[in-house]
Amino acid sequence: MNRLALPFLFVLTLSFSAAAQQFDVCMDVVASGGGQGIQSNRYLAWTIGEPFVQTLHGAGYAATQGFHQPDPCGKEFVGTSNLADWGMSLFPNPTSGWLTLRYSPEKKRSLLASAYDMLGRPMFENQTLDAPEGSFIDASAWPAGVYFLLLQDPVTQASTTLRVVRLSF
Repeated sequence: MNRLALPFLFVLTLSFSAAAQQFDVCMDVVASGGGQGIQSNRYLAWTIGEPFVQTLHGAGYAATQGFHQPDPCGKEFVGTSNLADWGMSLFPNPTSGWLTLRYSPEKKRSLLASAYDMLGRPMFENQTLDAPEGSFIDASAWPAGVYFLLLQDPVTQASTTLRVVRLSF
């Protein structure tokens, strides 16, 4: 009986310590290559080794499968969001070129976007994003690094900041 007590206590202690920690289950993919492009108001993004990515639109929803989904853990928001009810998603993040920002079509208005590097230097300022189903931001000329995308509602002046990682391939 004593021979089983020590392994039992070890398993019991391990289970309590694992239950006390908080774990996030996130969709993270590290790929060896891929790309993205835009032509004639159509956006295509691909990853080597990933299946076909498709977005379906319906009455008040958009469903996307595959790698280029927004991060469900919400790691891209910096601080609290005053635009939380806009239902924003920014992807692919990290990126090597174009970014797509989606937000709730129920808002029926545009956002103003400005991007800054880690030293506060502007990459662009006051760009109007007016397509809730997918407004595109060109980050292909940015050097590799971390950037901050400031989004502002011009009507209410509410704002939020998102973190963008630019990779170079």
